[in-house]
Amino acid sequence: MRVSLITLHTVSNYGSCLQAYATQTMMEHLGHQVEIVDYYRKNNQMPSKIEQMFEGNALGHLSALWDKAPWLKRGLSKPIAAYIHSHDRRFDEFRLRYLHLSRQYLDAAQLISDPPIADVYCTGSDQVWNSIWNEGFEGPYFLDFAPDGKRRIAFSASIGREEIDDWEIPLMRDALAKYYAISMRETSGVELVKRLGFSDVQLVLDPTLLLSRESWGKIATHPKQIDGPYALIYQLNDNPMMLAFAAEVAGELGLKLVKISYRPFDIPRAGVNVVVPDVTDFIGLFESASYVVTDSFHATAFALNFGVPFTAVAPPRFGTRIASILSLTHTQERQLVNYGDLSMAKEPIDFSAVHSILEKNRDASISFLRYALS
Repeated sequence: MRVSLITLHTVSNYGSCLQAYATQTMMEHLGHQVEIVDYYRKNNQMPSKIEQMFEGNALGHLSALWDKAPWLKRGLSKPIAAYIHSHDRRFDEFRLRYLHLSRQYLDAAQLISDPPIADVYCTGSDQVWNSIWNEGFEGPYFLDFAPDGKRRIAFSASIGREEIDDWEIPLMRDALAKYYAISMRETSGVELVKRLGFSDVQLVLDPTLLLSRESWGKIATHPKQIDGPYALIYQLNDNPMMLAFAAEVAGELGLKLVKISYRPFDIPRAGVNVVVPDVTDFIGLFESASYVVTDSFHATAFALNFGVPFTAVAPPRFGTRIASILSLTHTQERQLVNYGDLSMAKEPIDFSAVHSILEKNRDASISFLRYALS
């Protein structure tokens, strides 16, 4: 069976790339031919990325200056584009090496006029149905480009929120009515879609959890500058208290602190800053870590899957994903409540129970995928 898979693989984020790889790998393991739709939504293309830099934390406070001196903004756009290219290079290399990509699509109209040819069309994982993240209702992620009569399925899709806006309800309901089978990766998403009138929605694991530690180890690599035992922090949101907590944990456990960072000047108080490592190095950093502190869903998933003790910090937005996986694995106590309390760092996790739960849900998730593609 030929499968056309659309997901958020073009986002220069480790979790996004790795969930796409995991979905592709599992579908191929089941005997199918997979092609990932190489679709770049507007806000993930270079002009929008440059504008996001001007509006973000680094330069957003100078917005009045850009209005008064637009020539300066234009002059800075070129070096900013070069910086973005250098940042994206690691992810582009991974996508080109490990993902089976279609031709490139830069807008929804291209997809509709010349869609990929497949037997089944699949909405993949990540926050594909989050209209805040996507800056609107993105029809391609609801498979509006799939030819009539072709099977549409969703595997481990995410909305990332517990509620959607009123304007989204009819659009989402009409789009999902064309799906043959729907699965989601968090309980809040399952309940939300059920409230839209779709009772047969299944909860499945995030695709990164479908592959075992041994499977990930086949592509994992390890940064040469890291040696000895270390505590790893992977932080997606500005939160000085979280970094300070990670440094305290590392000290309490007698570990070096290693930080995965997207910014070269984002130096931790102690230890090593690994700036935009290769995607395979990202896997290796979790594989070899002695402890993990993170506000990332996928980093939490890798810690659980690899059996690494961890502390999860709820992000300010879209935190339902972390809450859902902690609840599923009965590790809710690993979510940080008090930044001054280091006791969690020395509390053991019953990983035999965690892995038993993951194995059971892995089997159920693969069974759903086998059924949806059969």
